[in-house]
Amino acid sequence: MTIAIRTALLLPLLLAACTTGAPTDAQPGAPEGPDALAQVGRWQLQGATDGQGEPIAAVLPHGKAVHVAVFADGALAIEGGCNHMGGRYDIDARGRLVVAEIQSTLMACADQARMEADSAVAGLLQGTSQWRIAESYPEQLYLENADGRRSHWVAARR
Repeated sequence: MTIAIRTALLLPLLLAACTTGAPTDAQPGAPEGPDALAQVGRWQLQGATDGQGEPIAAVLPHGKAVHVAVFADGALAIEGGCNHMGGRYDIDARGRLVVAEIQSTLMACADQARMEADSAVAGLLQGTSQWRIAESYPEQLYLENADGRRSHWVAARR
């Protein structure tokens, strides 16, 4: 085979290699749109760490996972604590989870640890977070806030 023929055969391959997979600002591996979170819908909090990697004990009252985040059609509900909490969520153009102001009822609760957990969990979810869903069964959701706080959630189907 002559050099001209080889070059003619390789040129389209080289051009194709140069044009595939243009980088974007989207988060790698993140499913697109809010429906990716809603497909599972219910996520039970397993734990969280602060910006230095230390556990945030307040999110697990008495060491137990009680809070569930429910994502559906852009609405977020947080179950399991003393109060009913909720807000709106979306996925921004860069693939980040954006949770608008979380609102809460102001019910008194005899269990102080659960009341503190409500506030801590709302703080984990509110604002903008990088996120990814690990391909496992059950699915695992990982959130990371701009200040370095991280939380781990597991699919909680009914």
